[in-house]
Amino acid sequence: MKFKIQQNDLLKTLLAVNRSILAKTNLPILSGVLISTSGEVLEVLSTNLETAARVGAVCKTETTGKAVLPGRILLEFVSQLPEGEVVFEKLGEEVLVKLGSYGARFATMPTEDFPAIPKIEKGQTIKFSAGDFVRTVLKVAFCAAADEGRPVLTGVLCELEKNLLSMVATDGYRLGFQKIATTGEAVPLKIIIPSKSLIEAAKLIGERTEGKTDESIEMIIADDFNQVNFQVDKLPSAKTGVEFTSRLIEGEFPNWQKIIPTSFNSLARISKEEFIKLVRIASIFARDSGNIIRLKLEGHAAKGAGLMTVFATNNQLGSNQAACEIEMTGRGGEIAFNFRYLLEMLSSIEGEDVNFEMIESLNPGKFTETDSRDNFFHIIMPVRLQS
Repeated sequence: MKFKIQQNDLLKTLLAVNRSILAKTNLPILSGVLISTSGEVLEVLSTNLETAARVGAVCKTETTGKAVLPGRILLEFVSQLPEGEVVFEKLGEEVLVKLGSYGARFATMPTEDFPAIPKIEKGQTIKFSAGDFVRTVLKVAFCAAADEGRPVLTGVLCELEKNLLSMVATDGYRLGFQKIATTGEAVPLKIIIPSKSLIEAAKLIGERTEGKTDESIEMIIADDFNQVNFQVDKLPSAKTGVEFTSRLIEGEFPNWQKIIPTSFNSLARISKEEFIKLVRIASIFARDSGNIIRLKLEGHAAKGAGLMTVFATNNQLGSNQAACEIEMTGRGGEIAFNFRYLLEMLSSIEGEDVNFEMIESLNPGKFTETDSRDNFFHIIMPVRLQS
């Protein structure tokens, strides 16, 4: 095997597959990347047995072949090289990587030991915008549970119906929801994708499609519902294609709709920047008091005007109180939240303002984008306060 490739292209490719490489593993082969060449296409593959990433790049192939190299060490070395043409050449059980006066030899691992990535022979294919996919995942997936005690809650429910793909994630304390438009003739379905896998897929696809507003993704779901595959272009015909594969989670996702209030008696429109500032100030006093802060909504005499006050109290450190003007309808009230949930939610909001709806102190609060065309919403369960 011998090929040449630009350092920048190689670095981007190695960075893309890096997320599926295991740093610490009892199987050394999983710390490696499988590199193969054919014609003008270099393919780099990594897997941790839960997910797999396959990324293509343009190269000049002199002799075809394949080799498994230590992924993180190779990435670290290539990242330190200057721009220019990198030469890869397999010499017996080693691979020589050279650029000008810079060179290194890497020991290879047996290619036959590298795990085979199952291909989806039969399945449903759904297409949607890469930009919509990335935005939706980053607004929803962080709500999934980190605790493996309930495996289904560590995933994101993806439900397809009438050319709309809904994504829902919840850890029992908060919930994120968003729909994206799809094309294709797939029948209705429900699958649960691990949230970590979905976030990695979104980051990988986002990096590869940055600036390409019309790029689309194919999502292929295996007929036996044990695997999902995301593709941007098809390898090897598309020389810089991207493919990401993940297992699916088995189980029944909880009936999340029942926690969503059907109506609210207070609606506030709040500056996102002001909201974040007030929450961060309150968090100084809330960090050692269960992360609890209180929001109080009050209406002004002027129609549609209101005030939101944010409080936090620490019995040992003291307390704080800060307020900002808001637009408000309804009777207002007081409610307490975990400030970390608020900050994570606010960081996912794209507009300058956020809508907040509430009923009373023990009912969930609902947060939405101010753009009525956006179907995103975020639910946060309140914290019960002692009198």
